[in-house]
Amino acid sequence: MINMDYICMKHAQMIVNSVERSDNKNIKNLERNLRKALGVLKEDGVYAMFLWLESKAENTRTNLISLLNEDYDGVKIHEYLLGKDKKFKTEPDGFYEDLKTVAKDIDKLLFMKKILERTLIYSLHHSKVKAGE
Repeated sequence: MINMDYICMKHAQMIVNSVERSDNKNIKNLERNLRKALGVLKEDGVYAMFLWLESKAENTRTNLISLLNEDYDGVKIHEYLLGKDKKFKTEPDGFYEDLKTVAKDIDKLLFMKKILERTLIYSLHHSKVKAGE
């Protein structure tokens, strides 16, 4: 059995650790962006969140795509969402085409939304710890 929570935690830490610990302004900016991304995800969905991240928080977007392309002990999230031997493309146009494929199956789209939401929540809490709150 795969522990998706572990994968979400790992990528949440990657998102937060991409900001220097000594740079409190960047940590606060990251925290603000994580809150906004989470709000967009919850209110407007996966597609809207990635569009927002593309313009406001590219590093977070890249880390979330790496979460979707995770290969953990032989379990490939990307293959469940896209099909055998397929990964999410990192460039925007290709990624949005991949997202359309996922959106055709509501169960897959809701699974994707859930793991993205969990990762953003963990990132938000981790950034608060890093900021010393």
